Amino acid sequence: MTAFRAVLFALLLTLSANPAFANTEQYSHSVYFVRHFEKVTPADKQVDRDPSLTTVGERRALNLAGLLAQQPLKAIYSTQYKRTMQTALPTALAHNLTVTHYDPRNLESFATTLARLGHDALVVGHSNTTPYLVNALTGQNISLSESDYGDVFVIRFSQMGKVIAFKTGRVNR
Repeated sequence: MTAFRAVLFALLLTLSANPAFANTEQYSHSVYFVRHFEKVTPADKQVDRDPSLTTVGERRALNLAGLLAQQPLKAIYSTQYKRTMQTALPTALAHNLTVTHYDPRNLESFATTLARLGHDALVVGHSNTTPYLVNALTGQNISLSESDYGDVFVIRFSQMGKVIAFKTGRVNR
């Protein structure tokens, strides 16, 4: 057992010396970004500017709430559309929070606000607003099509509002 401890100790020393594993900068907060989930599309092809979520979209919204249940969210942001509000609602209820609306026509200012929040938050947007915010904050070049649902983008910020980590994930249906 002593040899095992020695190997484990050596491995830990190696990992802590590796910059990829070193935690050199404390993070201040994380912001989670999702596009609203599956929306109802009328069979007769009439344009509904404010559709609700489908049953699959509602289930995915519940799964998002489960995914974020252990995260210390202090704010949830959404546009005023039904589909974004319905995506945000289960997570808001699980964290006993209200959903704050943001203006999708003023994303630059909103991105600055998110970088300086100082607490964890969820932002629910659209196929154009979500990539815009993520790209503006990280310098990435992500895009979402009208058929992309379930992607989660997580940005971790330093206390100075600098991005120190970016990762992606999925919310199951």
